[in-house]
Amino acid sequence: MKIKYLLIISILTLTTKVNAQEDDDLYNKAMAQYTLQDYIGAIETFDSIIKLKPENGEAKFYRMASMHFLNDYEDAKADFIKYKKEFPSTSADQLLRLYYDDDFRLKFLSRMFYKDDKLFKDKGYRPLYTKKDTLRGALRPERTCFDVTYYDLALKINPKKKTIAGSNTITFKVVSQTSKIQIDLFSNYLIESIKWNNKELNYIRDCDALFITFPEVLNAGTMQSITISYSGKPRVAPNPPWDGGFVWKKDECKNYWDGVACEQLGASSWWPCKDHLSDEPDSMGLTFDVPKGYKIVSNGNQRSEEDLKNGYTRFKWFVSYPINTYDATFYLGKFVQVCDTMFNNSGSYALDYYVLPPNKDKAKKYFQQTKQVLAAYEYYFGDYPFMRDGFAFVESPYEGMEHQGAIAYGNGYDNPRKAQPYVNKKEDMIIVHESAHEWWGNSITVNDMTDIWMQEGFATYAEYLYFEKQYDYTEYIKELSNAMGTIFNFWPLIQNYDVNENGFASNDCYRKGAAILQNIRCILNNDSLFFKIIKDFSLKYRYKTVNSSDFEKFVTEKSGQDFTAFFNKYLRDKNLPVLEFSYKKEGTDILFSYKWTEVGEGFQMPFCISDGVKNFRLEGNTTEKQILLKDAKTVRFFTQFINPEKADKNSLTYFWTKMKKL
Repeated sequence: MKIKYLLIISILTLTTKVNAQEDDDLYNKAMAQYTLQDYIGAIETFDSIIKLKPENGEAKFYRMASMHFLNDYEDAKADFIKYKKEFPSTSADQLLRLYYDDDFRLKFLSRMFYKDDKLFKDKGYRPLYTKKDTLRGALRPERTCFDVTYYDLALKINPKKKTIAGSNTITFKVVSQTSKIQIDLFSNYLIESIKWNNKELNYIRDCDALFITFPEVLNAGTMQSITISYSGKPRVAPNPPWDGGFVWKKDECKNYWDGVACEQLGASSWWPCKDHLSDEPDSMGLTFDVPKGYKIVSNGNQRSEEDLKNGYTRFKWFVSYPINTYDATFYLGKFVQVCDTMFNNSGSYALDYYVLPPNKDKAKKYFQQTKQVLAAYEYYFGDYPFMRDGFAFVESPYEGMEHQGAIAYGNGYDNPRKAQPYVNKKEDMIIVHESAHEWWGNSITVNDMTDIWMQEGFATYAEYLYFEKQYDYTEYIKELSNAMGTIFNFWPLIQNYDVNENGFASNDCYRKGAAILQNIRCILNNDSLFFKIIKDFSLKYRYKTVNSSDFEKFVTEKSGQDFTAFFNKYLRDKNLPVLEFSYKKEGTDILFSYKWTEVGEGFQMPFCISDGVKNFRLEGNTTEKQILLKDAKTVRFFTQFINPEKADKNSLTYFWTKMKKL
């Protein structure tokens, strides 16, 4: 899913009215250090100013800003709270609240991600999960007893009335003996019948779950199928794709232009299925009856188009690979098709672009960049996973979504404003990000929503690898560090399993997920090994569902290093590792001491500092180490805020700092 745009106000844009103080050498020294990003020195000098003039608000602000840029989270937050009380009307209140005002941040994030839910502090600022959440998110016996092998979904779509009606035939293998299974469908739909072997089955609805009872015991190893017929009015998406459902729109020619996006909301919001990420069918058929004159684009390949002679046209599509339920989709509109072909070492596959007629020529030219994006991902992650079904972008009435083999594109052609949040405005985020999901999210799918960082974090990191491949390592670092500056660290990346958790909350699954992979790359400091691990993982788990522990074990096994403390910190703790450091001037030299704190035993990770002339890539662990910097006047860190592109390769890691007073 595309990263939801957040109103992140960067402190980099700070402009405060400063009294001239031209005659104040100490103040000029502090501001010079601040401007040169010598934040450790600046903090010391601002401290001296504040000691002499406790009422100096500017010095207090810039000391706080220096701590912010230095990633000294604890001290910056403490300074912010004091400053806000002392100077309540200044702009700092607005610039830094998203970083350090917990109440403001909670209101901001909950309004964006949990607008209908009350959050509880004792639940880790998550909602109070109900039976409905458990029915949806947990693998109960009524779900684990069967494995879906095929869905055959057939729907009639009425855009005028905004209704759907049809059936889904579910073919499954019985894993363990049972007489009852759970199928999911939102309660706003009318169930017209559920049939098995031409027999009507009884069912009980519990929230959005259907518990279907068979008249006899189904034996393990047997193949069974049921057909559920239903009808109703789908939920309309308030803000697709992030707040999902159906999208009923019209194009600029007043023609219907409709679709659906339902990640996290669930496929059961519009069709009956086993709506749990752990179970994907081996293949899927999708049939749609739509008003005559309109076209349907769906996943896989179109197999037929038939005029039903009743004002409707029937389109049949078929997916020949496993597909997760929320990836199944449709687009209804008056599309034209632009055809192309992508070649790789294994052969070729179709590239199709379905666009509105006025955009045909523009799209034909614009989507040429797709080839270089796919080529980069094939280089890093292996061949495109769905070559038989091909790859497609479909112009959509919402911004973007990674529907397997039929990616929604609604970003506006050649619109640099919509390239955000990239530093490089030449690339289109929807094309780069959503294409990565064909590997991370579609081929490899997490089996619980709380692990969604593995889809979004890997896809986001793939974007930065694309910049490295297309441009160079510096461009990679620019994009990566820019993203690191907008991580909230409000919720752990992994928190609650079995409840369909909103793992998207705060968007950290994207950027913090990518930062985790960057940190691993830096720890290994061996690009050949790192890229082999990522590629091998992609190939081993192709067409499978995974969880975080699968990746954790894989990295440890393939690297020969124990990453337990690392993953526990970055995945299960909302706070970052803290690099505790001190420095002591010894004549013209500086003795720099450092160690990682607030981490488990065995944690180790590199970072990079400079003495103003030379860089030092240092390997830290939980034992204090020292380095003597000869003829050094200061110590400067490299962080996402401080000259990230100048750090030594594989040393720009993501962490907090804490200066230890000697």
